[in-house]
Amino acid sequence: MKALFVEVKYKGKVELTTELFDKLPSIVVLCSNIQYLDFLASVRLKLEAAGKTVILFKSRHGQYPGQILGCDVFKFEAKLDNSDEVLTDGYGFLYLGDGLFHPTALLFRNEMPVIMYEPRGKKVTVLDQSYLGRLKKQKNARLAKFIESKNIGILVTRKPGQNQNRSVEQFRSAMANRGKNILVFLTDNINFMKLEDFNCVDSWVNTGCPRIVQDFNCVNLRDLKEIGFFSSEKMVF
Repeated sequence: MKALFVEVKYKGKVELTTELFDKLPSIVVLCSNIQYLDFLASVRLKLEAAGKTVILFKSRHGQYPGQILGCDVFKFEAKLDNSDEVLTDGYGFLYLGDGLFHPTALLFRNEMPVIMYEPRGKKVTVLDQSYLGRLKKQKNARLAKFIESKNIGILVTRKPGQNQNRSVEQFRSAMANRGKNILVFLTDNINFMKLEDFNCVDSWVNTGCPRIVQDFNCVNLRDLKEIGFFSSEKMVF
């Protein structure tokens, strides 16, 4: 069966507010989801006219400049035009769009604040690391459970950009040396309720979209690096 993906665009107006300008830092990394992508050029001009320096976000998996995906969980290297120097502070992210799924991806690997602007309601929301406090506590508890678990289920997808077969093979070998039994689940459409049927699995590891951990009781493969259990140069996320 073939799948046809249709880009749905917002057809209204995008008007920036004084509140938004007041909350933005002097250097702004600008990004949006696909619905508002066509407005980035005009928004950039308005920001620059107000004295802001604008850096366009570069996704690892997105198709267009400035586009952000939910799986863009990585440390963004903010650089000014015609400069190779990576900024370490003094900037923030501006996300143009609705909902928390896309902008919160930036918080996982970046320390800078994320300002979310919803054009339809002209609402400004500032997200910082405190927003992720609950998720970090969950992750630590799941990592502790992983360490004690014998039977590990690992979720693998064939989707381009998310498939990590080489890292999975390395993981299986490394965990065998630690006395763990690895069960590989290959699927492109994960049904969390169905996974609960596999009560032989003590702990789950995800190698697909890293945001799955917000909906299912698992850890991402990269999380294991934090506890010194596994690391691979082949890891995508």
